[in-house]
Amino acid sequence: MAVQAPRLKQAWTQGKDVAPTVLRWLAVSWSLGVWAIVPSLLRYAGVPEGFCNGRWMNLFLLHPLINQFGPHGTIIGAVVFVIGFTFQYALILAAIARLPHKGA
Repeated sequence: MAVQAPRLKQAWTQGKDVAPTVLRWLAVSWSLGVWAIVPSLLRYAGVPEGFCNGRWMNLFLLHPLINQFGPHGTIIGAVVFVIGFTFQYALILAAIARLPHKGA
């Protein structure tokens, strides 16, 4: 989200069309989300736990590092996910609200 935020802010404040920027922002966010679940998918596919918790798996958005926080590691990830999703949803609603409305 942070990568696309400056472009989105610039388009928003200059009154430009924000749809392409929001679309790019969502595509980047969701692609990172898919990238982040690779260790879980490997685990589900039967790859040994030692392999899935290896330090090299930090390539997937710090997956093992977050899980080291104890039994609440997955809760931290879920909370971050919910906050990100809520922010994206609110931003999309705000972008729709700023569209010019035709008279009834």
